[in-house]
Amino acid sequence: DHPNPVGPSSGGGEHLAMAGRPYQAEHDLGAATRIWREAGWIDDSDAQAAALADVLAVGSTVVADLNGSPECVVQWAPGSVRYGRGPSAVDLDLATITFVATGHVARRQGLAGALVAGSLADAAADGAAVATLGVFDQGYYDRFGFGTGAYDHVVSFDPATLNVPIPDRPPVRIGAGDHREVYDLLVRRHRGHGSVVLALPELIAGALGELDRPIGLGFRADDGRLTHCLLGSLSGHYGPVTVEWLMYERPEQLLDLLGLLKALGDQARSVTINREPPGVQLQALITEPLRQLTQANLGGSGRPLHTAWSKVQWRMLDLSACIEACARPRTDLTFGLRLHDPLADRSGATWPGIGGEYTVHLGDDPGVDDGLPDGSAAVLDASVGAFTRLWLGVRPASGLALTDELVGQPELVAALDAAFCLPPPLPDWPY
Repeated sequence: DHPNPVGPSSGGGEHLAMAGRPYQAEHDLGAATRIWREAGWIDDSDAQAAALADVLAVGSTVVADLNGSPECVVQWAPGSVRYGRGPSAVDLDLATITFVATGHVARRQGLAGALVAGSLADAAADGAAVATLGVFDQGYYDRFGFGTGAYDHVVSFDPATLNVPIPDRPPVRIGAGDHREVYDLLVRRHRGHGSVVLALPELIAGALGELDRPIGLGFRADDGRLTHCLLGSLSGHYGPVTVEWLMYERPEQLLDLLGLLKALGDQARSVTINREPPGVQLQALITEPLRQLTQANLGGSGRPLHTAWSKVQWRMLDLSACIEACARPRTDLTFGLRLHDPLADRSGATWPGIGGEYTVHLGDDPGVDDGLPDGSAAVLDASVGAFTRLWLGVRPASGLALTDELVGQPELVAALDAAFCLPPPLPDWPY
């Protein structure tokens, strides 16, 4: 089950007869609340139950019944993902599975799998090119064609040791009441390859309301527009401060936000940034980072730490749309692709996925044709999860050939290494 219930969906319902039925608040809210409490996602308070009701109400959701009562709930949200960088970057239609929740009595009954497969079918029918989700652990969603995303770096440090200037002007406070402004800033924030936007502003109010002892600081332009801000929470008098969001319209505004964290260093002994900003190595801005790391290992009070894990997975839903997005002006590569999609093997699946035999051309005018190429063109055998990881630039073909379901002639693998040389795809949006 998905551990991060952050939002609802909007999608077609033509496949629901086989995979479940639409959520109906008047009949299903009580059961959905029970499922969330069994999962430990909300407590027994009326406030959190009301917040859940608001989340479920803003979009469509599907449920599966057992013994006449909902025991599994799944949502997916529409949005976009940025592919590439600079002027050639493309925003592709994205489907984000925002949660999968199953009650205690329905575990291992196949309900979650049916709803996930049905949701992917609906997303593909709605025109999504890519799907993504956060995972409780690696493995379960591989059976639906998902492959692991790039590492998110979690960085902790003493904020007083940041080697950045403190801003000359004071910040403004940002709170739950500013959720619409925060969403608008998220949409227009400085974005990199793999960054995500979810088309559901209603979710931000709930996300801000969930912050414990919230802290929100930011800056406005002369016209009153929110231009950059940080949002997180403070634990105890001396911290740590946990930063959930760093968002900014221009890259240099990140230094202002880090300067605000430095200013908190006379109180907070530690700051944890849950997602290192794309394209930035925070260690370069910290004084004596290795001394801090040594102190942490010896039990020092600051507890600086750096970890890197991926809790996000991706998969293609439309092979042609994905390949057409990756123009490679200095590449001229044609190869065969035998693509294996595990959805084709699911009993009762409402959509067989994108497996098949194709000819892929990369260059100025990239594209995909049905069937393998004639002649001596090399052929790549890959699962949809492995090929998605290659296409996104999570790892090169040579690495995927060691760890994933991806097999090709050495010359083809080397050519693919060069063709898909991309920065790490970082969603930069919690889900």
